[in-house]
Amino acid sequence: MTWPRWINVVLGIWLLIAPAVLGYVDAYAVNNDRLLGILIVASAIVALWAPKARFVNVVLGMWLIIAPFVLGYFGGRAIANDIVVGIAVAVFAFLPSRPITRTTTTTTTGPGDLS
Repeated sequence: MTWPRWINVVLGIWLLIAPAVLGYVDAYAVNNDRLLGILIVASAIVALWAPKARFVNVVLGMWLIIAPFVLGYFGGRAIANDIVVGIAVAVFAFLPSRPITRTTTTTTTGPGDLS
């Protein structure tokens, strides 16, 4: 189950394009989202092979939540986007990756069964 990592990859890509799509007017918000987008994508991809790396995205998601207040964004779209995406990134980063296991059934054949 690696889908939480892939969702964080998508959320990171969203952060890269969000300033253009949502029309950010604050340079701090633009720079923060682009930098965090790159870091979130990279961390999520690394976490596919090193599961503990997912906790980096917990920290990055928490930063996204508080960044509008620390950096003093102006513009409601940037603030709302960062809070919502930050919560989502942190939540999906907390979800563990478990390999999907398949159960196989074996049938035993008796003497003389050629199948």
